[in-house]
Amino acid sequence: MAEFETLCPHCQSRLKIDTDLKAIIDSTASRDPRTFENLDDAMGHLRQSDRERDAKFAASVEAEKAKKDVLDRKFEELFKKAKADDSKPIRDIDLD
Repeated sequence: MAEFETLCPHCQSRLKIDTDLKAIIDSTASRDPRTFENLDDAMGHLRQSDRERDAKFAASVEAEKAKKDVLDRKFEELFKKAKADDSKPIRDIDLD
């Protein structure tokens, strides 16, 4: 019975693999390191992410408000271009 241990490249858990069976026979989950030292640091991080989310939302609201004006302006420009163009449209029958 040949077996060996390795680390999973994705989750860093320890895997014991049996080469004869070609299967994982045992695994030990890795411990997640603490992201924050204390609760105050975690709360500070949450408050900062709340401020960033609110700023992004406010920017998207402003972009949506300006979207109508931008589309109206683009339409006006294309309408002027279409009025100035007096060439005949190409039809499928003209291509034969």
